[in-house]
Amino acid sequence: MTIEEAQSQAIIEFRSVLALAPDTWPQEVPKAAAYDCRIDGVRAVQFGYYVEVDAPDDPRTLVAQAGEHWEREGYELSKTQTEMDPETGQVYAVVARADGKPRASMAATKVRAHVNVDSRCVLGDPDDYR
Repeated sequence: MTIEEAQSQAIIEFRSVLALAPDTWPQEVPKAAAYDCRIDGVRAVQFGYYVEVDAPDDPRTLVAQAGEHWEREGYELSKTQTEMDPETGQVYAVVARADGKPRASMAATKVRAHVNVDSRCVLGDPDDYR
């Protein structure tokens, strides 16, 4: 997979999740962060796309919709729900992983929510993208 293909695959996944709740998430894709990763011991690059919002209307439903979407796309999910303090309330989270696909996650409380999609690791120098 080329760098451009990895970025494109991650952006498509990121946009598909944002589109599930267009009244909650901004629809523009932020500039990717470039991270170091390794392929067979060789330095490589991975691109991360992240956005957060304040005070989502329904954090539980927001995360549930993302999880259902990722399940339909063939991802394996890890879901958690944790009680924090009275101000934050419940933290709902889902992490999605699948071979040959970007990694994705979402977490939400009544205070804040975020979605993150990381591209597949591909050969390249992360410093070229920072």
